[in-house]
Amino acid sequence: MLKNNKFNSAFTNITKMYSLPSYDSVDPTPMLAPFYFLFFGMMIGDAGYGLLLFLGAGYALKKMNLKSGMKNMVRFFFYLSIPSIIWGIIYGSYFSLELGIPGLLNPSEDFMTILIISVILGGIQLFFGLAIKAYVMIRNGQPMDAVYDVLSWYMTLTGLILVLLAGPLGLPAIVGTIATVVMVIGMSMIVIFSARESLGWGGRIAGGVYNLYGLSSWVGDFVSYSRLMALGLSSGFIGMAFNLMANMIGKSWYLLPFAALIFLVGHGFNLFLSLLSADVHALRLTYVEFFGKFYEGGGKPFNKLKKDPKYLTFSETETYE
Repeated sequence: MLKNNKFNSAFTNITKMYSLPSYDSVDPTPMLAPFYFLFFGMMIGDAGYGLLLFLGAGYALKKMNLKSGMKNMVRFFFYLSIPSIIWGIIYGSYFSLELGIPGLLNPSEDFMTILIISVILGGIQLFFGLAIKAYVMIRNGQPMDAVYDVLSWYMTLTGLILVLLAGPLGLPAIVGTIATVVMVIGMSMIVIFSARESLGWGGRIAGGVYNLYGLSSWVGDFVSYSRLMALGLSSGFIGMAFNLMANMIGKSWYLLPFAALIFLVGHGFNLFLSLLSADVHALRLTYVEFFGKFYEGGGKPFNKLKKDPKYLTFSETETYE
């Protein structure tokens, strides 16, 4: 049975859909919640859509008598409306209309900046996943495993990133040299120690080389976070297309109802697609990229022997008096 605060509890279904944590692991819900919160809003990227989601979910929570599972789902989207509004303000996007309100970033012009931000945020999440893996190993009395399986990858990846960026960023030559040494040491540790359970040095080195080949999957993981930029742009451009069609038709007064219909139906459809895409791709980043670095699952749910009532709603608060 998972126990989290009110905010994190809204994200427990994400953990449950994947697998509950094993008893020697950690509940990943508090760790995934802030990243999911941030990434979802970035992929929506429109303050108007976020406001609609905020008002709709807020009304449902306040006025409707929802069952526990549905209430948690509505609260989930209520929380996610907040970063959607914030990123919409950053992008200056309000139903993709040109309202003259400048944003910090213009998606149509600053897409490379947004791409760099997306990859940096992805790198933070990936490195955080490795840190959780090290924590679990140290907590379980395996500190050297954390050195062999986590520190080695930190050294390899950090060194490689600095080697690649030293030239473009104009860093001193000594930085590139140190980064190269750190990267080589990290790679050597992976080759020598990552397959340490193999019998004989031949199998050990062969397994280590194979594990080092996993560096290519890390490159793919970093690239995967480009979807944070791509989905935000696609949502905005689709909204702009509907605005353009409505504006073209609305030039004649007698066609204004049709223009309004195109605007409402078009943005309703785009909102649905944006929510679906943001949810699916945020799940993908969580399950494949983030969980792949530390999480195994395998736990079994605690059965409280309580049937889901048809006419009554039980409190979520557990009492043992």
